[in-house]
Amino acid sequence: MSTALYGREQICQTLAQHVDAWCGGKGGLVIVAAEPGRGKSATLSWLEETYRNSATVIRVDCRPPIGTLNTTAIRPLQPFGLAIDRFFVQSSQQARKRLALNVGMSLLSSLPIAGDLFYAAKAISQDVREYKRETAVLHEKKTNAVQECVSTLRAIAEKTPFILLVDDGHWSDPQSVEVLSTLVQELDQIPLLIVWTVEREISQQSNLPLETLMRNDVVRGAMQDLPAVSRDAVASIMHDALPTASIPEAIIDAVAQRSGGNPGIVVEYARFLEAAGHVTSDGTIDASVFDSIKLRGSDHPSADILVSDISEDDAIVLSLCAAEGREFTAFMQAALHNTDVLSMIRMLRRIERTTGVIRSVGVRTHYGVKSTTYEFTDGFPYTYFVHRPEYEERKDIHQRIAQILQREYAATPHEELRAQLAVDIAAHSVEAEDTQMVERMLGVVAEHAGSSGTPELASYINTTMMPTIRGGIDIDDSSSTAVGEGTAQTFDHVVRTCTNALIQGRSAQARTTAADGLESMIGLSRHERVVLSCLIARADIDLGRLDDAQGVLNTVASLPDVQLVDVCLIRNVEGILSHARGDYATALQQLRDAARLAEGLPAQSRIMTVGNIVLHMRSQNDPSVGRYETLLRNLITAHGLPGLRADLDL
Repeated sequence: MSTALYGREQICQTLAQHVDAWCGGKGGLVIVAAEPGRGKSATLSWLEETYRNSATVIRVDCRPPIGTLNTTAIRPLQPFGLAIDRFFVQSSQQARKRLALNVGMSLLSSLPIAGDLFYAAKAISQDVREYKRETAVLHEKKTNAVQECVSTLRAIAEKTPFILLVDDGHWSDPQSVEVLSTLVQELDQIPLLIVWTVEREISQQSNLPLETLMRNDVVRGAMQDLPAVSRDAVASIMHDALPTASIPEAIIDAVAQRSGGNPGIVVEYARFLEAAGHVTSDGTIDASVFDSIKLRGSDHPSADILVSDISEDDAIVLSLCAAEGREFTAFMQAALHNTDVLSMIRMLRRIERTTGVIRSVGVRTHYGVKSTTYEFTDGFPYTYFVHRPEYEERKDIHQRIAQILQREYAATPHEELRAQLAVDIAAHSVEAEDTQMVERMLGVVAEHAGSSGTPELASYINTTMMPTIRGGIDIDDSSSTAVGEGTAQTFDHVVRTCTNALIQGRSAQARTTAADGLESMIGLSRHERVVLSCLIARADIDLGRLDDAQGVLNTVASLPDVQLVDVCLIRNVEGILSHARGDYATALQQLRDAARLAEGLPAQSRIMTVGNIVLHMRSQNDPSVGRYETLLRNLITAHGLPGLRADLDL
């Protein structure tokens, strides 16, 4: 067994005990919960490396959203589909390996079809024609995909016991959570050990099924939180990262304090000291080096230096890579660069070697094509390069990706693969603001879901996603209208008129316009009513009518089935109201609540919320406002809003 991770000896011991039980034929579940940088992925890597030669270990991750669309929500059984696919690819099941790779269609794309999924548990040798004939009858039965997935995992584990590691489980889809919920009841009788990592804050905001499951007594007992590491562990991590350096105790104390015991940030500080030249040739470090460096625990000093040193040409390449996703392919990048795949691989290999921000993960099947696949090594550079292009550049990049995927969509005869491509096309079309294509592709996904064992997914797309897309990306001529003195006004026009009046100090006019729109506009949606009500409350605050503003907010806050974006807006106005009342502590808490909600929402919500926090903290002369100003400056720059930056004195 390899040495346990510094400061994580307890979780390593717990996992080792579960592996021992698994070796005895008893499975189990361990949920590793922690904030970013606390060591969730490192723990999985330790387990994978420790038992690589003595057990079958399958590691997958739940993919983060592409842009503002959480694609995992409409990709049923994503982590388990990937796990089954990886299992057969690395096992001796050559027939399944040929089926998964040579046909150019991963098991994930065929998961909702009961017959296809059932086949995965068989060890027979057939070509594709025979395979399709065998599953045709089963396909007509439309068996529930979740139950088929559970049966397949059970069958695989009974034949070949394995350990399944799932990273970033907070992005899991509802069907995968249902599979996990079903398996939990019988894992002690199945030789399958599942280790699932999660960030509680993200799951609370955007994954209600998972959050509900984690309240289950059995699952709650499987939770393992990763606390901050001790000062001694910080010292060990520093010495491990800088093995030739003589690190003064004052440096270790400073890093322990600034990092908050977050191992990821400790490593960042160690890399920073080395990259900035503070470690001399004889290994000594000046104990007072941090005295002139104003860095906080939430900063990533090493990554900041690294990305700023990357050349402009390489930064452009990495921005295109990030637009595809945290995991990206040589196939797609070659198409974006109008070059051949081999030249693209050489370019990516050079960037991998010189920067270290990306790495190859080998050949995988994406978009129905086998291609060399890469991933960003850390969340910071991925996020940095996602937001680096300007607004028009980002729209163009995502439009080009969507067009490339549309060609693959048109060329494939496989219905299952078309449904999976439709998910990616929809996500990139959202970023390209191509509403018609988004609706068309979501329609394809919903139709396929309804005919392949996941009707709840079809219902979610049609009743929740479609209205949001229609109302959030573009407001066309069919949007709500108000009858004025001769012409009809759209909801969008009323909102612009109100916000402009508020900015210019004409609060009474803003209130009248919003109130008239709320009363006279035909066919207002709930979202539109919330927006107009919040504008009324905002105007009341400026007019000193604080009780009136509170009454309006109480009314909209009590509405059922309010969208997350609307809850974020309500929290912002509540924070402004508390500030106006002089209750500054409550105001800051409400704005921070809004910030947590805004993390998974479009950029406008994030910018609005962080901007309100900055204005509040400035009014209180809060010394930590600089951190939020930096975040706001980056958001505004990334989304091409220089005028707003000037308005906020950034």
